[in-house]
Amino acid sequence: MKKSALLAMPKLTATPEMKQAAIADEPKQHESPYGYRYVERTYYPYMNCVVQDGILKAAFYLPEHLRLDGNNPAYEVFLDKKAHQFLTYDHLEKKWRDAKLDRLNWPGRNYYATCWASEKDAAVVQDYLCGERGGDLGILDFQRNVRDEQLEQRHKRITSAWDQDLAQVPELPKDWTRWIDKVAVRENFIFYRYKRGGAPNGYCTFCGKEVPISGHPYHNKKGRCACCRHPIVFKALGRAGYIRTEKDYAYLIQRCKDGFVLREFWAERTYWKDSLPSGEPYWHEFRRSIYDRSGEIRSYYWGVYCQRETRWIAGSPCYYGYFTVQTGRVYGKSLPCMEQKELLGTGLVQWVRTHPVTDPEKYLAVWKRMPKMEQIWKADLPRLTKECFEHCDSVRERILYPNEPRLIRALGLDGPKFRRLRQINGDTEDLAWLQLEKRTNQRIPDELFRWFKKERISAKDILFIADRMSPIQIRNYLQKQKPDFDGSCQQALTTWQDYLAMAERLHIDTSDEIIYRARKLRQRHDELVIQCEAGSLELQAENMDKKYPHVRSICEELQKKYAYADEDYLVIAPQNTFDIIKEGRMLHHCVGNDGAGERYYDRIERRESFIMFLRRAEEPEDPYYTLEIEPDGTVRQKRTLFDRQHEDIEQATEFLQKWQKVIAARLTGQDLKLAAQSRVLRNEEFIQMKKDRVVIHTGHLAGHLLADVLLADLMENKEVVQQQELPAAA
Repeated sequence: MKKSALLAMPKLTATPEMKQAAIADEPKQHESPYGYRYVERTYYPYMNCVVQDGILKAAFYLPEHLRLDGNNPAYEVFLDKKAHQFLTYDHLEKKWRDAKLDRLNWPGRNYYATCWASEKDAAVVQDYLCGERGGDLGILDFQRNVRDEQLEQRHKRITSAWDQDLAQVPELPKDWTRWIDKVAVRENFIFYRYKRGGAPNGYCTFCGKEVPISGHPYHNKKGRCACCRHPIVFKALGRAGYIRTEKDYAYLIQRCKDGFVLREFWAERTYWKDSLPSGEPYWHEFRRSIYDRSGEIRSYYWGVYCQRETRWIAGSPCYYGYFTVQTGRVYGKSLPCMEQKELLGTGLVQWVRTHPVTDPEKYLAVWKRMPKMEQIWKADLPRLTKECFEHCDSVRERILYPNEPRLIRALGLDGPKFRRLRQINGDTEDLAWLQLEKRTNQRIPDELFRWFKKERISAKDILFIADRMSPIQIRNYLQKQKPDFDGSCQQALTTWQDYLAMAERLHIDTSDEIIYRARKLRQRHDELVIQCEAGSLELQAENMDKKYPHVRSICEELQKKYAYADEDYLVIAPQNTFDIIKEGRMLHHCVGNDGAGERYYDRIERRESFIMFLRRAEEPEDPYYTLEIEPDGTVRQKRTLFDRQHEDIEQATEFLQKWQKVIAARLTGQDLKLAAQSRVLRNEEFIQMKKDRVVIHTGHLAGHLLADVLLADLMENKEVVQQQELPAAA
């Protein structure tokens, strides 16, 4: 449709009949039970139309204009039935629009008002569009159909490539239904008829025939079939009703044009009371992954696409770090032909033979991330193999020479140490100790292995001193020092490492035995803490400003948005990095220190989180608690002297909840966007901490998992969460 030709069509004006109807339709003022005032009309808007040169032109008038004897329409809608197009000219804004009628601006229109149109005009619309409805509803139906067609074409441009890719997926094997029934669904039953003294035989669902029953069967009792030896559950025919087995996963690997496709199903079997003991197998395919010869993986899942149709949708390949367990049986007849070609070098076929219930997609994801995994499981290392699937990166870190073809050399071991690893069925922790033993050429006895495990000390924990002391010397030193650390060797070890780090920072020679084997470790550590804190605050702040140039300006913005006070407490923002360092020094926690404390400056620089100060109202200048908050007011941490919390935090928490409600009203869309990103980063950090089992080594929380402590300390801003949930619920 050409806009110039559309504007040249005959001009439509309001008819006298239309104006009379608008004057007669007196607007009525109403007030809702909630105090909301609104105007109610019977008609809104008014319409007339004309057809010329195959184009339907419909003019829409506002009642306020008609009541003032106006003649000109507010909108003119042009429809081309043959070309499936429509266009609207907005006389109010003097511009063209492509919105549907229900998306145009109708000021003051109430929900129940209908569009006024004469019977003649309504019939013109219905005849032109050949639809079920006339008037504005017929126009709206046409516009919606056009939008549906456009949306379908837009979706087809995306989905046609998916369909073309999936066209290479072969048909299911001919014996697929039987395999699902007998192999994939692993739950089986023996149905028997109750008989005094015990039923002598029953129907086994796996054997598919009557089998003898040894012993006295009971309804829902577990046992084994005397013929096939499969585990079964006894079911009395008189008591059994509708039965549905557990859903089991099943996998089918087939050769295809680009390489091979791995198809994932879930399967079950159902039994109806009137058809017992016969069952009906059912399966559903919900995932496909195509592995091409270049190593690329294209995955699809069965789901609802854009709320319009159920179909195959492009998804993400299996991630080697997924924790979801989806093990199931793998169809075996299609594997031998691919063992020496498509699956060559993966070890998958041999793995399936020795592990009939498995997840081949997870296996291939782990193998792609860490090819040495094939050699690990073939070397008969079950615990290390299990960790390959559960903590792949932890095992990968222990493969010191990944390019070495032999596993022993790749692990950095020699023959005797590798045999020892197999004898003890070692995991990554045992492997790390053996690697340390090989590197230091100092044997670690089994008794010392057990002691380190009992004290929850890993090989990487002693790397800072392993170049100067043997593991036995380290054990003996920790045993002597632990009385000063509440009997905790782990806490003594952490303090020892912290002591040597501070000594190096102060340019003390840590290669001197008198230094690194301090007789009174606790005392020497505390002395160095005082020396480190005596350093220039101004110099440290200057260094932080150079390293994180935006922190100072961000701190200056925080006061206006996040500051708040009541009669008991107040939350204030630091003015600069100097304030943050000073607060940390006075409360003796990591926020004010170099090293680990720098992560807070990095988070402020990226606007992931901010540092705020909680103070008592009667002592506004004295440090009380330091807060780490996210952009939406979620409190990640609240810590006082020596990284602790006291009983008074409960009362302060009530104030913080009130503070969160207040600042929720100050947040902008950009703040909420930053908060969403911060939430994702925080959750990822928690997951990684749990995976790595990061433990607190010092203080009153020593021995606790850091992720658990941080999660318990977390205070999400419920006001923001509820506001975000309301639109989603609507």
